[in-house]
Amino acid sequence: MHSTLLFGAFALMVGRAPDPAARAIIDTALAHMGGLSAMAAVERVQLQVMTEWQRMDFDARRTPVILSFELSTELRDYTTPAWRYSRRFYSPNGTAEVIDLVVDSVAAIGMNGRWRPQNVAYVDERDEVFTFAPERVVTLAREAADARALSDTSIAGVRYASVAATIGHFRPTLYFRRSDGLLALARFRAGQPNDFGLAPWGAMDVEIAYSRWQKLADAGVVLPMQLDVSRVGRPYKRMTTISAKINPVIPPDSFAISDSLRSGFLATARRPMFDLPMDSARIVDGRFAVFGAPGTPTGAVKVGGHWLLIEAGTAPLTIERSAAFLHRTDAGTPIDVALLTAPTGAGGIAWLARERVTTWVTEAAEPFAEGALRGWPVAGRPRLLGADRWLRIGTDSVRVETIDLPDYPRTAVVYVPSLHWAFAWPAGPVQMDYIVAHARRRGWQLDRIASVRSFPGATITPASAAR
Repeated sequence: MHSTLLFGAFALMVGRAPDPAARAIIDTALAHMGGLSAMAAVERVQLQVMTEWQRMDFDARRTPVILSFELSTELRDYTTPAWRYSRRFYSPNGTAEVIDLVVDSVAAIGMNGRWRPQNVAYVDERDEVFTFAPERVVTLAREAADARALSDTSIAGVRYASVAATIGHFRPTLYFRRSDGLLALARFRAGQPNDFGLAPWGAMDVEIAYSRWQKLADAGVVLPMQLDVSRVGRPYKRMTTISAKINPVIPPDSFAISDSLRSGFLATARRPMFDLPMDSARIVDGRFAVFGAPGTPTGAVKVGGHWLLIEAGTAPLTIERSAAFLHRTDAGTPIDVALLTAPTGAGGIAWLARERVTTWVTEAAEPFAEGALRGWPVAGRPRLLGADRWLRIGTDSVRVETIDLPDYPRTAVVYVPSLHWAFAWPAGPVQMDYIVAHARRRGWQLDRIASVRSFPGATITPASAAR
């Protein structure tokens, strides 16, 4: 018995001992970055960064669309941890400015001189940003008790050493170029369950690429000035550092959060962004369901005695609540068919699979649906709509056809002849003329054309889409 305990203790000690191969890879990188002591001394940074926000797109026929540009000034205190993120967004319609402030586990947002609690998703984001900041991630990996060297790998003909380590809540693999010893990539799998845009993907693959290395002479450290972030295997954003200061003096009030803001955050902001009341949900003309809350499915239409759900919504929570509303208000009509057409994240598909709802996805929506299902532990798979076709739903039929629209190739146009109604997810001011022209060529009679922006759609005269 005594010898068994000694053996177990010895095995535990060996299991926690640093891996020499991992330590050598990490120390080589740190030496090129200015040395362990210089990197470990980084406690605060001030950054000015230009971010290109890219639309997540699985269409290989084009480069990702840039949604907006963001010029930010960041103050980071890694010891607190505290983050002041002052952001100016640029778009053709003007600029917008916000300040996101995260101190320990509380977040606030400032706009036009007014402050209110910010969602806990920003605490999650701060944790990821601070963990994988290039001035920290290599040092943190060195401190990880379970850091282990993996086999070398080759990516696009370049040889990389790799180290896996637990850093905070994350378990990344770090890739270091054998040619120069510097960090090239961090890859890990994690979810952002509170974030509107990222929650649909569940636990997703994330990659951060580090490049454009420069020496900051005042601090004696070498850091990358460009970070490219990919999620679900697709580009997500590019962050280019314009200026960086190491260990600046930061005024104490930069991170001040009032007691009232803190109390407000604790009372209201610690749930997902999309966990919102559906107090504006309603049935329109007895045939259309509008769910009203951000993150819910676009809507539902009653076809052939069944409710057809249009899109899946942000997360299982939002579509589950939408279905519950339909059950309460129209208990006699089954909810057993869904149609997904949107080229965007659709976490609600996990609920559809779990509930065994017959789910059709169009060509444009299919990679987004599959990407979401990889992040959620469900077994079912949707049915892919390939060529233009009719769908039989109960006693009625729905026509689905595909057209290319500006910025939205392979858009599905859904037509219900019995309702004189059509739906196209991206139908905005630019796209609407193309949809109307398509309906005219096809001889469709329409009273309404709906979209993600307008459901069940504004009433139009039949002649406007038929002549």
